[in-house]
Amino acid sequence: MSDARKSSEEGGARGLRPRRLVGDAGDVGGTDGSAGRRGPAAVRARCARLLGLAWVAVRPSRRRATGYIAICSVGALLGTSIAVGSGKAGAVPDLADIGAWLTSSRTGEAAHANGLTGDVDGKVKLPGMGDHPVSVSQDGKTVLVLDKKTGKVVRIDPSQLTAEQSSRYGSGRLQLVAGGSYAYLVDPVKSTVQRIDPVRTTPVGGPVGLGAAPLGKAVADADGTLWVPQPAKGRVVPLSPGKKGGPRVEKARGIEVAGPGKRASALVMTLAGGRPVVTDTEGGTVTLLHRKGRGLRFKLPRDIRSAPAGSVLVPPSTAGDLVPVLARRSGRMALVNTRTGTLLTARLGASRQAYGTPQVLGSKVYVPDQGNGTLRVYDTEAAAIERPVKVTGKRGELSLFVRDGLLWVNDEDNATAVVINAKGDVNRVRKYRDDAPSGRKPRENVPGDSGNRSPAPGPNASDPGPEGPAGPNDPGRDGSRPGAKPGNPAPAKPSPGNKHKPGANPKPDPDKPGDKPEAVAPGTPQAQSGAGFITVAFAPSSGVRPTGYRLRGAPAGAQVKPRRVGPGGPFTFQMSGGECGKEYTFTVVAEFSDGSTEESARSGPTRPCVAPGAPQNLKHTFPQGGKGIDLTWDKPANAGAEGTTYTVSGAGAPQPAGGRTALALRGLRNGQTYNLSVAAANAAGSGGATSLAVELSQPVNRNIEDNVDDGKGVGVRSRPSSSEGERLEQIPSGQNPGIKVICQTTGTQETHDTHGWQSDIWDRVEWNGRTAYVSDLWLDFSNKQQGKFSPEVWQCD
Repeated sequence: MSDARKSSEEGGARGLRPRRLVGDAGDVGGTDGSAGRRGPAAVRARCARLLGLAWVAVRPSRRRATGYIAICSVGALLGTSIAVGSGKAGAVPDLADIGAWLTSSRTGEAAHANGLTGDVDGKVKLPGMGDHPVSVSQDGKTVLVLDKKTGKVVRIDPSQLTAEQSSRYGSGRLQLVAGGSYAYLVDPVKSTVQRIDPVRTTPVGGPVGLGAAPLGKAVADADGTLWVPQPAKGRVVPLSPGKKGGPRVEKARGIEVAGPGKRASALVMTLAGGRPVVTDTEGGTVTLLHRKGRGLRFKLPRDIRSAPAGSVLVPPSTAGDLVPVLARRSGRMALVNTRTGTLLTARLGASRQAYGTPQVLGSKVYVPDQGNGTLRVYDTEAAAIERPVKVTGKRGELSLFVRDGLLWVNDEDNATAVVINAKGDVNRVRKYRDDAPSGRKPRENVPGDSGNRSPAPGPNASDPGPEGPAGPNDPGRDGSRPGAKPGNPAPAKPSPGNKHKPGANPKPDPDKPGDKPEAVAPGTPQAQSGAGFITVAFAPSSGVRPTGYRLRGAPAGAQVKPRRVGPGGPFTFQMSGGECGKEYTFTVVAEFSDGSTEESARSGPTRPCVAPGAPQNLKHTFPQGGKGIDLTWDKPANAGAEGTTYTVSGAGAPQPAGGRTALALRGLRNGQTYNLSVAAANAAGSGGATSLAVELSQPVNRNIEDNVDDGKGVGVRSRPSSSEGERLEQIPSGQNPGIKVICQTTGTQETHDTHGWQSDIWDRVEWNGRTAYVSDLWLDFSNKQQGKFSPEVWQCD
């Protein structure tokens, strides 16, 4: 990255260019600032300027006739200006506050779309990027585009609809990452990170080498901290932007999150509601991170843990706390709530490696089907798959991201994108429309086009046709159609012996006279973990109305409520009991009036527990004489009845407490401070911890005694010795004040000058804000006359 050119490739000056108007070259702005204004403000500014010129022309002078002629001319000019308006200054386009930039590799452009309407309200030509794959960073305060083929970075100026600054970094392997007001380029092969100026696109400081290549895909949070996975080391390295120069490593050795030797795709970073989360797709864990280390860790269900390497998909960011994890081949999906620890499992149906990275918006999960340019939509509230949403209608790579509470879906190789709101309403974005404002020069052509008009969508432009969800005859990848049970193939025609098999009976065709509804199995249930229970939701049968539904799969001794769900719902069961260390799967059986039954497909595996939070009410006491700490705590609120274990760290090697909520630490040193933490764990996850700093000290207040009024004061020494150190002060004879004693230690032998007692015990005390020593012969402790340690105070270490 050191060969990066620090000047703009487009011939511009360093830094920001002066604002110029988007319009004809002959339109010149005035020096009064009206060029940057629009509408009524521009008219007022122009009027004020013309009136000023008029006064200069007609102020009293010897050439009064000339002045009157001038004022008439100025008046005519003023009237013309008012009639015409503010000119091209008002032609600078307004980009929607709620919107996003979408790229088109075919035209080498980026289009800005209004998120509420889908209208394209601005386009920017990306110089030299036609037919190149690009990535856009619009999470920071600027909009940057990286040419993945050439390593060129350009900045989009929304006010001018141009690509202003650019720099080339000479590599097509780079990742462009931005967060807050900071931007970075990550080279996963060279294992380096280069911070860049998000305005000038030039390097800031030098690159930082991390070693252990290759690196995984990094993310940057709102503070500008970059989180870089190092799969070979099984860790994530946080880098802060640094006040001067390039980034600096926040935690020198990185944060251990998995075993070493992972694939580059095995550690996937996600910003979940702004918080960094890493998914170990091979180890089957999802872990929260913070700058000091690791937080909560959640264990994924076995059908995702056992998925083939490289086939588990996780998005780089989500708008909330939910992180969707999808096994691409099986269509098994888990939704991890990183705040509550709950885990929901669902099924989309098998795929032929065509599923893309999922995204969450509201209660729905959107999964791109790259094979036919549609979105599979799973509604967690209804526990059912909805009709697919057609995006392009043909094979292509769909990228999804959430911005401003809207889901954006784009295929940079096609003309159409979509934006979806939380209600599921779909607006189409026609990226190739040629009437959108643009910063292109009048005669600048688009590749393959004559003139300055973008190519109109034609038969090969991937126009999907009608807006909204796919039609009733548009199948998903698994052949399912609306009305089929979620996650299963469309029902087949009945054949002898298969009447009661799940999904064997077809949905009736209401258009055929005399066609009666058939019994159809309920939808594949979704199971959600809880603290000591599992909630199972399902979509009801769509054919003949059943008389009720029952749940199968609960272990012996578990309690299921209700025992039977009526035909009108609510279509939910709750199973209490079971073991946290086991995963359970469920089916729902529909019962019909003729005595027949239809059974759903099986749910994903789920545990009756969640990853425990932090232990509560952590307290400590000391044993007699110190040298140890006794800890007690209460179990986390979501720990459930059993299965939670605890580990205490901070006093040497971590010490397991098993399922007990107390632990006695021994062999410690008095006078030291121990930063202790108690972490909870169970089969669903770990990491919830409570910390407590404990100073292993128990001072006591005692009085000086036997300090007779003989003219000899009691010495307060810097060391427990009358011959070494110095005499800091003395307590005047005849005075016996109170004093704070920290602990007792040994020193030089002393003799009481009145009673003749001898002792080598000294008391460490606090004296006028300092630590000092006084011979034990002059304090009221029980064993002072015998020259021994007293049980009322601890011994010093």
